[in-house]
Amino acid sequence: MRKLAILAIGLALAACGDKQPTESDFKAALNRGFEESGPVCVPLNKSFPLTLNQMEQEHGIGRALLALEGAGLFASAPDGKGRRFKVTDQGQKFYIEREGKSIGLTVQKVKHGFICFADMRVEKVTRWNAQPDQSFAVSYTYRLEGIAPWATAPSVIRAMPKLSLWINGAQKAERKTIVKKTTNGLEAVPDKAL
Repeated sequence: MRKLAILAIGLALAACGDKQPTESDFKAALNRGFEESGPVCVPLNKSFPLTLNQMEQEHGIGRALLALEGAGLFASAPDGKGRRFKVTDQGQKFYIEREGKSIGLTVQKVKHGFICFADMRVEKVTRWNAQPDQSFAVSYTYRLEGIAPWATAPSVIRAMPKLSLWINGAQKAERKTIVKKTTNGLEAVPDKAL
């Protein structure tokens, strides 16, 4: 009987031999994902230089560009019946373009501009659940590091609601992503979209 008990314990330990990830393992995987994907950026959904008519200047992206111009990241000049905006040398430090799609009568590849303002790090892993495919659904809160000074200017925050959501959500908002087990350990590519 004693041999059966020892055998049962041995089998149970062998089954548990695959080390279960800890909070610090998930935190490290998420932070690696943040570093690989780069800074947190707000989409401008346009490429530059860009000409806006009077109506476009007063709403949506126009309001954001006027605020960013006040912060020295964009410059504008009259252009016919509109204003032409371009990224300044100072703005080049924060501006990136990514490939995207424009969907209309046909789908076209276009470039979309983003203005980047901070680096994201995990503040706390709040919970995780194993998934059937051996991955984990991980919930966490975040903090922002190296926030660009212009990003906290009241005029910029008023004109760019998504920026406000990121900054005001730091250490409070809970986000969720999938972390997968790979041969190189845990890997995550956190979603930086709001």
